[in-house]
Amino acid sequence: MTQKLLSRLAAMPQAAALRHRAFRLLWTATLLSSTARWADMVVVGWLTLELTDSPLMVGIVTSSKMAGYIAAPFMGVIADRMDRRMLLIIAAGVNLAVASLMLILVALGSLALWHVIALALASSVTWAIDNPARQALVPDIVGKEDLANAVALNAVAVEITVVVGPALGGLLIPVLGMTGAYALIAAIFLLDVVVLLRMGETKRATPVARESPVRSLIEGFKYVWGNQTVLMLLVIAFVLNLLAAPYRYTFMPLFARYVLDAGPAGFGLLTAMAGIGALAAGLWVVSLGNVKGKGRLLVWSSYVWPVSLLLFAVSSWYYVSLAFIFVAGLAQAIAWTVIATLILGHTDQTMRGRVMGLRTGVVIALPFGNFLAGAAAEQIGAPWSQAAYAVAAILIMLLIFVRVPRLRKLD
Repeated sequence: MTQKLLSRLAAMPQAAALRHRAFRLLWTATLLSSTARWADMVVVGWLTLELTDSPLMVGIVTSSKMAGYIAAPFMGVIADRMDRRMLLIIAAGVNLAVASLMLILVALGSLALWHVIALALASSVTWAIDNPARQALVPDIVGKEDLANAVALNAVAVEITVVVGPALGGLLIPVLGMTGAYALIAAIFLLDVVVLLRMGETKRATPVARESPVRSLIEGFKYVWGNQTVLMLLVIAFVLNLLAAPYRYTFMPLFARYVLDAGPAGFGLLTAMAGIGALAAGLWVVSLGNVKGKGRLLVWSSYVWPVSLLLFAVSSWYYVSLAFIFVAGLAQAIAWTVIATLILGHTDQTMRGRVMGLRTGVVIALPFGNFLAGAAAEQIGAPWSQAAYAVAAILIMLLIFVRVPRLRKLD
């Protein structure tokens, strides 16, 4: 049924890449794996808050969940040298095993904080390999004619689920409880494995690198350093991950519990509202096709996202907070999609695995941001901490776009 629907969508010029069966399967797998990952991030954050009642521990656990990003640049080298589809299958299998262990421990009532941290660290390694391998696989399964569209569709799938996945996670807790939430997350990862296995073998669009892994990694860093457009896009991604993205994983559960007094049901609705904003943004971006003026979209979304979080920080009314979170989700999805599309569009095909490894690597800022957010919230409270994060993001974005005005002219 899903594949028939995607085949019909392929008839639209904005989704031409879906006419390739392998890409349809990869796109479906991307939606599954990314949704499950980010849903798990939210579920484990609330679970940690219930176990410890500590904002600092929430920051530590969510940071552990992303610690593997530090290895992403090296994983990008691996993605340029090994079977990318097999790397995705291995990553999905590890994620399935971790989710299944969490399910068993929660169901037996045996879950301890050290279990949560250990399993979070184990699954974090798969985050580092999945994104560069997935992005680099796209040129292997579509022709040059559909590459730009495939890149945009894949970026939309990944970046929307960065917000939609947590929305699902927030809704799972009050509806299914922790046991039901992890049962569904494990089931999604199982489907991910099945879809990837159905893809079959793929032929590489570029030759396997023959130089040493260390040399390949160094060449990747040199390439980015010499490509100022890609370098600045990575800097923007780093800043937004450090100062804007923690609202989803550390601040949101704290606001729901301590500021808005909303409980798990209210937390679920907050995350859902961010997801609705992201979905609206994703549908809009796809409908535009290969839109001109991506640089202006990047500027707009990079400002609107932290501004909406600043307004969220000073709000004590639940329904007003919902509106601000909707705007934050919308701007976040646009920013991530545009950044991913611009990076891939300005990167040579032979370097895409390494460059996307570095793009994944800058997400290491997110666990640092989550940890510092939890520590700050424990000392001065969530509202002041979130406000400080938002103001810092606004000022740094202003500095970047004033100092590098050509970013506004990117297409």
